[in-house]
Amino acid sequence: MPFELNFAPWAAARRLGAIIRALRSTASTALLLGVALALGGCSAVRLSYNNAPELMFWWLDGFADFDKAQSQRVRKDLATLARWHRQQELPLVAELLQSAEALANQPQPSSGQICALYASSVLRMEALVERALPTAAAVAPTLQASQIKSMATTYDKNNRKWREEWLTTDKDSLSRRTQKIRERLEDFYGPLTPAQLRQLQSNLDSIGTDQPLHYREILRRQQEVLQTLTQLRQSDAGTAQTALTVLAKGYLHSPDANYRAYKDQAVAQTCEAMADLHRTTTAQQRKNMVTALQGYAGDVRALMAQTP
Repeated sequence: MPFELNFAPWAAARRLGAIIRALRSTASTALLLGVALALGGCSAVRLSYNNAPELMFWWLDGFADFDKAQSQRVRKDLATLARWHRQQELPLVAELLQSAEALANQPQPSSGQICALYASSVLRMEALVERALPTAAAVAPTLQASQIKSMATTYDKNNRKWREEWLTTDKDSLSRRTQKIRERLEDFYGPLTPAQLRQLQSNLDSIGTDQPLHYREILRRQQEVLQTLTQLRQSDAGTAQTALTVLAKGYLHSPDANYRAYKDQAVAQTCEAMADLHRTTTAQQRKNMVTALQGYAGDVRALMAQTP
């Protein structure tokens, strides 16, 4: 989904793929009290988190088809990355959840408060990307031409699927987006009333989308990744880290001024839409939201206490 915030406690680890072969685009639409909506699609948090290094390895390997030496390096570094995240980042995730809970308790939060919480969650994702760069820099120069070609093939496959889902009529795209956002909202609030659904639909309709522009950004990122990896073949790790740092910066903060303006406007408008909706919620709906956030906070505290 365009502009979908993806910030489950470990889901941001998928951004490592952006550095090694930039599987998919990252942007954000469904913002509900910042981290709250982002966690909406994350079930069995503890199980997923504890198995993240192995799951991430298979996810990455499905793109790069690592050889034995690459596999050993990536597995080892993913385990190290997981330990770092548990020790250093989970406490910050807990703070974000606490802020989200406080915001959920407010009957009339501002769009600025919601966007501020979202911005804090983006910083956590960027910290993870930065931490993953040395691994990417060690692996990138060892990739073979056939592996990079495999990545390009997978990009094409994913792009076809994306076009089928999102490069449709404006009406179909808006309907699909609204349904996805509604499902996540109701995971937290419980059922929305007909009036709330009408308001949500009206606000989302006013935001608008530019799917062709978003698709061009996807293609730009993919081409830069493929070109960078091709240029880095058999280079040294220092050169690779410098190049991948530049790549990551452009991936997270597009050099395309039109796309940046589009994204910033969509995020701001979505924050306002979510604030408007929250102002219409009942005490019970807000209580449902708080209860859901407390459940995630409990998962995070349990994960922090575990020794992997």
